[in-house]
Order: sequence, then structure tokens, then C-alpha cells
Amino acid sequence: MVTTTDKPRLLLVDFENVQQVELARLDDSYRVIIFVGADQKSVPFDLVTKAQQLGSRVEWQKTTGNGSNALDFFIAFQLGRVFDRAPRPECIVLSRDKGFDPLIRFLSASGMQSRRISSLAELHPKATSAAPASAPEDQKLRRVIEVLGRSGKHARPRKRKTLSQAIHAMFQKKTSQQEVDRIIDAMFAAKLITETHNTITYEF
Repeated sequence: MVTTTDKPRLLLVDFENVQQVELARLDDSYRVIIFVGADQKSVPFDLVTKAQQLGSRVEWQKTTGNGSNALDFFIAFQLGRVFDRAPRPECIVLSRDKGFDPLIRFLSASGMQSRRISSLAELHPKATSAAPASAPEDQKLRRVIEVLGRSGKHARPRKRKTLSQAIHAMFQKKTSQQEVDRIIDAMFAAKLITETHNTITYEF
């Protein structure tokens, strides 16, 4: 069960980078801004219904422009606005992009409580975690690692979108997008891949 605290928190969601946003994990202390990229044309129905349940505590921010890392600048601007407030809420950036880390370290050193997380499960590590991958998905994960491991490092996909497309191709497009997303999430969780400025680095 999620406990409620009086300390205000602001969750900034990099929705281009993380699509698994389990809003049910948040207690009443959280306000949420979900940043959606200019090229993102749809949002999962389940996320929309969960967001509606939180009412005015959830704000959607559609970014403009298609420049490199455009969405990241929107989040950085929002963090700067919070820095000038008093009192300041704790700011949590939900993104797997390590490019936010230098800014967050600077804000933390300047007295603003802030951090980056890759999954909302990190907010309550003692809470029930997401269901483990099924045996078929685990087999597919091993297959993905095997195929990518045989590829030269320069031949591997460097963007999340192209990695997703490559995994679909490995299974002749017989794997759902949800399964592919879980495989990629598992690779992040196992630290097989990391991401900085929307560019994937392989650790195997």
C-alpha cells in the first residue's frame, strides 16, 4: 500500500523515453507533468484513464519543435522554474536518459532536492514490484542479447525506436509492442544498456 506524506513532490515524466508510467504508485503528495514529444501521436488509453483519476494533479505538456533533445530542454526549463520557488517541492525526473544527471547534481548541490529515476518502482522499492517476465519473454530476451552480441558494436541500434524495430524483425514481427517494450525495460533493469541524450550504449 502506498503511504501518503505531507512533503510536496513534482514528477516530471519524459514520455518520449519512458512509456511505462504506473501512476497508481503515486500518493497524494505528487503533482505530475507528463512531457509528450512533438512527434508522439498517441497515448495509451490506460495511462489516460489513470491520469483522469488524479484530476488537476496531472498536467500534460506537448512539446514543440523536432530538434535534438527538444523535450529534455522543456524539462530542464521546468526544473529552473521550480528552483526559483519557495518553498520548493522535491523534483523527480522519470527518464532513463543519463543526460539529465549533471543538471540534477548541480541543482542538488545548490540546495534543491532532486533526482532521476528510470521507473516508478524506484519510488517505493519495498512495495510489490512489477510481475516478472514470463518464460517465453525471458527466452526472447536471451535471444535478443544473443543476436545483438554477435553484431559489431557499431552495427547495433543506437536509438530506442530502431532497437524496438530490430527486436520486432528478430521475431518476424510476431511479437507485440508491449512485449518488445518489456524486453527493452528488462535490458535497462539488468544494466545491459544505458541511455544518454536519447542514444543507447551497450554494456555487453
